[in-house]
Parts: sequence; C-alpha cells; structure tokens
Amino acid sequence: MYGAGNRLPGRVGRAASSVLRLRRGERGTWAVGALAAAMLLASSLPANAATAQARPARPAAAAQTTAARDPECIQPGNARLNPRFYWRNVFGARLGEGVINESSSPNPFGGRIAPGSTFTFRWRPDTTRNPVGAQYHIHRVNLASVMAVADVVSVTGPGSFSGTTLSAQETPPQKLWDTVVTFRIRPGTEGRTATLSSADHSLTTRWLFANINNIWENTGSISFTVASRASLGCDSSSILG
Repeated sequence: MYGAGNRLPGRVGRAASSVLRLRRGERGTWAVGALAAAMLLASSLPANAATAQARPARPAAAAQTTAARDPECIQPGNARLNPRFYWRNVFGARLGEGVINESSSPNPFGGRIAPGSTFTFRWRPDTTRNPVGAQYHIHRVNLASVMAVADVVSVTGPGSFSGTTLSAQETPPQKLWDTVVTFRIRPGTEGRTATLSSADHSLTTRWLFANINNIWENTGSISFTVASRASLGCDSSSILG
C-alpha cells in the first residue's frame, strides 16, 4: 500500500515505535510486580508454618502441669452412716420420720486416703413422712472433723456452709436434691483420723408456732485415716482395692 516494503511515513513510524516501546514497558512493569508478589507470598509461608508448629506447645505445657499433681491414692472403705430420725407425741406415737442419705465416692470412710487425693461427699436429707402441721425442716451436719484434714474444693446443690456446718432447708412437700461437696486431703495430715457421727447431725422443725424436737433412731460413727502415699504403695495413679 505504501510501497518500499510497506514502511510507514517518518512521523507515523516513529509514533508507532513509541507505542510499542510503551506497551513493552507496561508488560515489564506487570512482570516485575507479579514477581515481587510471588516473593512476598513465598517469604510469608515459613512464618505461617512456624506459627502453626508453635501452637501445639500450649497443650503440652498444660499436660506437664497436670502431670505435676499427685495422682489419686486411696484405699476405699465401705462404712456408711445414714442417720434416721422421727418425731413422736407424748403418747409415744410417731408423727413423722425420715433419713439423712449420705455417701462418698470414692469412699474413704472405713479406709485410708493419702494427702492430695480427693473424694466427693453426697448429702441429701429426706423427710419421708412429715408431721401434720410441719412448715419446714432445717437439716445440719457438722463436718469439722473432716475439714480438719481436708479442704473444700467445691459445693453444688441446695446446701451451704456456715463455718464447718453444712445446712439446707426442706419445705414440704418439696424435696431436697443432693448437695455434693468435693474434698481434697491436706498435705501434712498423715496419721490423723476424721470422724462423722450421728451426733454431728441436727434438725430443727418448725411446727405451727413453735419448734418440735426429733429423735435420732440410730447412733454411731464412721471414720477414715490419712496415710502416707508410701504406706499405701501409690507410686502411680491408683485406687487400691
């Protein structure tokens, strides 16, 4: 069309060459940018990998803390108390009755337990037959002997502590559910004995405009001894039979 090898006129040719050089520069700039982005991405990967590898160290540290605690060490017994009570009139006739349900898990009473070990004490007073006109009952158990060798870790349920006395109010016809106390045997108490007896229990019953007294039907006591871990042969986590 233009002849002479179809070359463009001078000004047009120089302009076209400038456009070509500009486009090559844009492609070069894009290539440099892409290369820089790739290098940044590659440099960030090892840091992320190192962070991911560092995270599992937290559970490992927690496991070491848990392992540092002494394992449970107890030679369980099978002693239980469960005091029964009743009310009677002046003629000797029964007006009502009930029972204090008590259990421990694992049960140290009648056995031995080492410092650092824990057990739960479940307590549930139950008036099975209320005296006519009874408004409420306040049940109490004094755990001073147990708390002389053990610390209270937690308490759940309707009962609450005032000093060493655990108490709960029962309002007929509503029933109480379990109060659960977790104890941990205190260090340095080896050789001491903790006792729970029927005499540690008390009951106040509000009847009409006065309080009436109950009678405890069974009396007795149960106990456990705090022993050293060595004497119980506890070199690892165990509950001895």
